[in-house]
Amino acid sequence: MNTKNFLDNFDRTQKTWMYACTRCGDCIDECPVYQQTSDPYTAPGYKIKKMRPLVTKRILPFLPTTSEADVKKIVKGLYDCTLCGRCASVCPFQYDLVELWETSRESAVESGLEPEPIRSMIKDTLVDKNFMKRPLERRKNWTRGLEVPQNENVETLYFVGCVTSYTPTLKVVAKGVSTILNAAKEDWALMNEEWCCGVPMKFGGDVAGFKEFVKHNVEMIESSGAKRVVFNCPGCYRMFKQEYPKVLGRKLKFSLVHITELVDEYIKNGKIVLKEKLSEKITYHDPCELSRLLGVEDQPRNVLTNLTTNFSELPENKLNTHCCGGGGLFKAVETQKSIDIAKQRIKQAETIGSETLLSACPSCVMNLSQAARFTKSNVKVIDFADAVARQIKEE
Repeated sequence: MNTKNFLDNFDRTQKTWMYACTRCGDCIDECPVYQQTSDPYTAPGYKIKKMRPLVTKRILPFLPTTSEADVKKIVKGLYDCTLCGRCASVCPFQYDLVELWETSRESAVESGLEPEPIRSMIKDTLVDKNFMKRPLERRKNWTRGLEVPQNENVETLYFVGCVTSYTPTLKVVAKGVSTILNAAKEDWALMNEEWCCGVPMKFGGDVAGFKEFVKHNVEMIESSGAKRVVFNCPGCYRMFKQEYPKVLGRKLKFSLVHITELVDEYIKNGKIVLKEKLSEKITYHDPCELSRLLGVEDQPRNVLTNLTTNFSELPENKLNTHCCGGGGLFKAVETQKSIDIAKQRIKQAETIGSETLLSACPSCVMNLSQAARFTKSNVKVIDFADAVARQIKEE
């Protein structure tokens, strides 16, 4: 453990953000973790306030040294965060606070300050190529009994992701995506050797480990000759779309699409046709990484208007979506608090009288489902791809 060098990795832009923050408090009011915990070290503006002296001391070494106890509190606050980006969305100066938190976590790992659950998750992912401590050879077990092509010499590859691949209750998600691709007569298959997208390393702060996974996945895809990669996990999608090109220093040689965007495209061009619209009251939870951080907001709603005659919006939606609590590795360090945040979202769905809550993220579906069970809610939580697959009209 080395607190002396903590936060010595900020570039000029990030240092400017630290000093220019006016402590207006807008980000604090929006933070889902602070709303749940009331812990000042989870409040974005307060974290910046406490981090600023550490950065300033690099320039003015005669200033007082931040105590080791305070450094540990700052680090805990950095990981008590879902990286949902809600703080950045309301920042009057439009600072990229998600990048700031990620860079700070990188420094925490370099200094040996990261929480034990994060350290273990990174280690397990590097060994098993997934963060769920499952054998790599079992990654495709979900395909048993399904029509899933295995040949990689195809136009489109489906990147399944760790959560969907290894969580038994989420097999329906992968099955749903497969059903959709088959119904559209897509020329598709799975990767021969898919590794984790690298989220545990990126969010945890292990730069070297993340680069290893980026290079492997990109090499596997580009060597296959595939022109497009489909994702059902927004986290995987965002890593490929925003972070992979930064690591490689170039554009990817294939296009990327999330299943919500693809289904919207399929319905518009007639590649899939849905059954008669449902009458049940359905609402949609925007995953933070898909809506706020990637701007995919209208496509899932276009699809939902074809699924039901009774679609209703949650109180906080699209860019202003309320985090489910399951992102940013927060659930790994504060499992119960993560679910408590999800309970708020279930309560919102109940308030508008929703029967079914859809989301297009496996982590959101899992966390919201657990919250619904804990609260004994009548709201059904269903994945977007699963819901669409059920309504595809057979030829």
